[in-house]
Amino acid sequence: MYRDKARIVAAFRFRRFTRAAYAVFNSLHRVVNIGRLASYIADCQLCKSTGVLVAFVLGTAPALYAQNEEEPESVELRAVQVVAPAAAQVSPEPALVVTAQDLSSHTVSTMSDVVALVAGLDMRVRGVGDMQGDISMRGGTFDQMLILVNGINLTDAQTGHHNLDIPIDVSMVERVELLTPSMLMARGIVAFCGAVNIVVGESYRDRLIAEVTGGSHGTARVSALATKCAGAWAHTVAATYGRSDGYMPNTDYRLASLYLQSLRRGERGSWHLQLGGQAKGFGSQAFYSTTYPDQYEATRCLTASASYVSHGDKVRVEGALYGRLHYDRFELFREGVAVPPDWYTGHNYHLSDIGGLRWRLLRDIGRGSLFVGAELRHEGIVSNVLGTPSATGLCAPPARYDHSAARLSPSLFGGYRLTLHGLVLEANMLGSYNNSFGFNYAASADVAWQPAPHWRLSAAASRTYRLPSFTDLYYKGASQIANPDLKEEHSTALEVRASYTAEALQLLATAYCRNGREIIDWVRMPSEELWCSMNHSRVDAAGTELMLSWHCGRGLCASRTASCIDHVDVSYSFCSVAQDAGGYLSSYILDYLRHKGVLTVALVPARWFGAEAKLPLRLKGDVVCRQREGSYVDAAGIPTHYGSVVLVNASVEYPLRHITLFLQLHNITNRLYCDHGGVPQPGATLLVGLVSQKARKRAEK
Repeated sequence: MYRDKARIVAAFRFRRFTRAAYAVFNSLHRVVNIGRLASYIADCQLCKSTGVLVAFVLGTAPALYAQNEEEPESVELRAVQVVAPAAAQVSPEPALVVTAQDLSSHTVSTMSDVVALVAGLDMRVRGVGDMQGDISMRGGTFDQMLILVNGINLTDAQTGHHNLDIPIDVSMVERVELLTPSMLMARGIVAFCGAVNIVVGESYRDRLIAEVTGGSHGTARVSALATKCAGAWAHTVAATYGRSDGYMPNTDYRLASLYLQSLRRGERGSWHLQLGGQAKGFGSQAFYSTTYPDQYEATRCLTASASYVSHGDKVRVEGALYGRLHYDRFELFREGVAVPPDWYTGHNYHLSDIGGLRWRLLRDIGRGSLFVGAELRHEGIVSNVLGTPSATGLCAPPARYDHSAARLSPSLFGGYRLTLHGLVLEANMLGSYNNSFGFNYAASADVAWQPAPHWRLSAAASRTYRLPSFTDLYYKGASQIANPDLKEEHSTALEVRASYTAEALQLLATAYCRNGREIIDWVRMPSEELWCSMNHSRVDAAGTELMLSWHCGRGLCASRTASCIDHVDVSYSFCSVAQDAGGYLSSYILDYLRHKGVLTVALVPARWFGAEAKLPLRLKGDVVCRQREGSYVDAAGIPTHYGSVVLVNASVEYPLRHITLFLQLHNITNRLYCDHGGVPQPGATLLVGLVSQKARKRAEK
């Protein structure tokens, strides 16, 4: 009797479970549909959710961070001690690391500001507020650069213009790592020029950071970040909303983003999960054409990844699953602003996606470490412009998409790292097969030597390649036509580096050269007006980078001087590019940054009088000098050289008990300049705001 009753109950529960599972499956099937998901994001629900989340985080802060006698409260301003996830360690020794503490010494308000201050990087922005920026490195183009978030390669496959469409606010950044191709090879990532890895701060304690900013041109931004610990897990939620009326007509924008992160550390391994979304729309005054300046663009982005790292005595296993979905609507004639001509058939719509699975096994063998790994990466797009004509899937009528393209790249990689009494030798090899471009390989070799405790000397050689973007292959416009028969680019590079690191002083000197073959560029003959994408030229780049950082408040410097100078950063980079274009005019290759110098000074005036505790006022200043090669045709049709520009930024901070008040001045001298031809950058800009930060230490078990 008892067994029959148990069977009936079990059957009833199983039936109820299957119905629930079927309902969940149907819901997921509808949600995962890319077209519906993109439409949902495009309807600006993300903006509404951001506002609700910000209100929720701020409203629940008193309850979340109530004082506890067993857990004393500690209040910190700006500087947050964070723990980096194991998955974010892309390479043992990045070329350059900019930490959150370093960022606190600069006048920055966006991710573009952060990248613009890094030696060796070129940040060319259109508009403001991180609406669109092209990042490049060492004389390369924006398509030759990779963007990583916590070690995950989220580089856009449609075009490098969208690489910085990531749901990361500057207040979330723990550090920014500059990585060269040889440093990425051990992770199975092929970079033509290099990569920037943005690491989001993580902390095993309860904390809350909220920031409100407002200023010139109707600019306003609010952001909130909260971390909550639950056992071995640490969860982070962040939200940002920003808007502006624009510094000139048709440069207004709206931005909203959400970011969720969970970290679990255990004795056997650690998990790292992240999910983010971003929605923005912005006036694109002459972004792509000075002939038709009244342009507009709206983008939506959704990213997700899960990574795992096992901890063993001699064996370590790493795995990562990731994906990125990006939606883009471009209006050559902004609706409600410009009247389109009869020949204009409609806006451009693009929906691109990337996804991949990466695995790596590391094994300690004697004095060295052997590793092998594999990755499967997919890149695809549906569009009404890019790709080949299609009428299936998301392109089935009456969909707005009627073109599509996709490619799949499985790859295998491996290497060996040997350590001998301060000498490190490493060799890596990668082979990949792409269903559209066939087989390619990349390789690198590194040697590093530490002759003294504070000195490090290193050299690296690499051979890499890059596949064309979907824009390079398929774009057609009024003055451009792409080439679907493009081949991949190839390069060989050599680099030497010397660094000195002490408690208060850091020095870094780098010299490099790169030879590029079959480089992709948009070119035309002088007698023609149509730009075409071609593998037409050989491009060689060479240069040097110098960096000095002096923390006057650390170590011996703090005891020997009462100077009000807290921090000094000086950096300089030089690059020379030689191109064999065969008589063609180049659109991108020869527009590069030849000279770049950055000087940063942080002051605490009250130190002169020993009254820093009573008057903790902090002054910061950045001076950026840049000389750009190349020229452009302005709106009046006059050829104009980019030339040189000196930009001065400054800020004032005053920390109180629970908040920090700040005032920022950008482009104080009101210089008129362009990063991209025909798109003037804003003049003098004032931003004021406050940051509230509260943290509570985790109770020790």
